Amino acid sequence: MSAATSSSELSRRSLLRGTITIAGAAIMLPAMGGLAGCSSAPPALDTHTGLLSALADRIIPETDTPGAIAAGVPQYISDVFTDFFTEEQQQEFVDGLADLSASLAEESGGDFTTVDAERQDEALTGFLAKDGMPGQALWQQVRDITIFGYYTSEVATQELSFEEVPGRYDACLPLAEIGSAWLDRGV
Repeated sequence: MSAATSSSELSRRSLLRGTITIAGAAIMLPAMGGLAGCSSAPPALDTHTGLLSALADRIIPETDTPGAIAAGVPQYISDVFTDFFTEEQQQEFVDGLADLSASLAEESGGDFTTVDAERQDEALTGFLAKDGMPGQALWQQVRDITIFGYYTSEVATQELSFEEVPGRYDACLPLAEIGSAWLDRGV
């Protein structure tokens, strides 16, 4: 081969390689840009994990059955926040948590997460008795997510009686006879 032919082949190869590289970059870079937002814990929710834990514990406290903390409800709320809320919903949730935290601090006379359980219950009762307090809309959402997270957990099976394949149907039985409430639908 002559030197002129060899240099033109290199130019063609270089041009082809460059074109493929640019096309690949044009396809892959936008797709890779979405990876920047991936994380295991939402940073905006990190500052409110104590509040969420305290609220979950007051909504479903541990009694003779495990409570919301044992069922992993705070982690469940964090997972729902991360995996299912849009960015706008996440921002509204975090803003609502800040409002709720401030309202509960006012009611409890300090940091809601550090006062004892009795004082937390009093603060929640006072907070819910007043209309229009900041954070009341979010309170209902946190309560609903907590209850759903608890009763769809394996821990809830210790509280509710459940038969995978029910036996005979008894329409009306005294609670004392069966011992606990029945889960009447599959979860």
